[in-house]
Amino acid sequence: MTDAIRDVAASRPSGVRVLVTGAYGLIGHQTVLALRAAGFDAAPTDILSERPADAEFDASPLAIAGIEPLQAYLEAHRIQAIVHAAGISGPMLAKDRPHAVLSTNVGGALDLYEAARLASVRRIVLISSAAAYGDTGEAPVDERTPLAAADAYGVSKISSELIARAYARHGVDSVVLRPSWVYGPRRRTACVIRTMIADALRRQPTRLPYGVGFPRQFVHVEDVAEAIVAALTTPKGTQSAFNVSDGRRFPLDDVAGLICARLPEARIEMAGGPDPDDVLCGPLDISAASAVLGWRPRIGLSTGIDRMISDMSREH
Repeated sequence: MTDAIRDVAASRPSGVRVLVTGAYGLIGHQTVLALRAAGFDAAPTDILSERPADAEFDASPLAIAGIEPLQAYLEAHRIQAIVHAAGISGPMLAKDRPHAVLSTNVGGALDLYEAARLASVRRIVLISSAAAYGDTGEAPVDERTPLAAADAYGVSKISSELIARAYARHGVDSVVLRPSWVYGPRRRTACVIRTMIADALRRQPTRLPYGVGFPRQFVHVEDVAEAIVAALTTPKGTQSAFNVSDGRRFPLDDVAGLICARLPEARIEMAGGPDPDDVLCGPLDISAASAVLGWRPRIGLSTGIDRMISDMSREH
């Protein structure tokens, strides 16, 4: 462990200035709040130049593209660590534009890592995805499971992890987190939980052409943010990638049942079969995150759904 990383890890964490990319997004926004609550000096940035109405802070406009502007920002703001949460954030986005997905996610990671190297930033928490494993079937999945995704989004995450591995040889230390399906307040991209709740609150039916028996692993965004805080302060040791999930798989029809039990007005119909925007991933082993990072999920799916219903009810 380098002296710079030891300083970040040992500071715990007052005064450590952390750049957060994609700070107006689901994970980025919650990460800024968690970092500030933990005593970090968070520097939020986002490609959006205007603050969304539901954001709790202002973020500096910053595109994750181009080495020179990124290096200039890192040096001007005396950044000591980075949480990289920007980019195309799921397999359902731009799925017919593979070049856009790869150039945004892989190109952005490459430029950011080179800028970090030049600016002497020594710790990056890279938000990858369990989607990098691809279709594993029912076999349990730990961090030694090969990364075998075949779609553009999953491949972009694999490529970004390989960039992180390469830059470890050039003084930029990384902790990679592989979250499962992230849900929670402020999620704007497709999410079955949000769709089911929103439809119920509007007294509209939900009809899905897939889902019965199809298992999905969820993790609440607050738990992801806490894993990120833990990743910033760990000395890392010999393991650099960690699964982040709530530790259970739920068939989507069981998810529908949890929502119907809370919202009797919900009318949810779904056919059998997998989600076309997802893969069948075996049960994620989260023991390494517990052992090395000291992290465990706190918010189970039932509690998370309760919170989303409460939050979304205020919106309607």
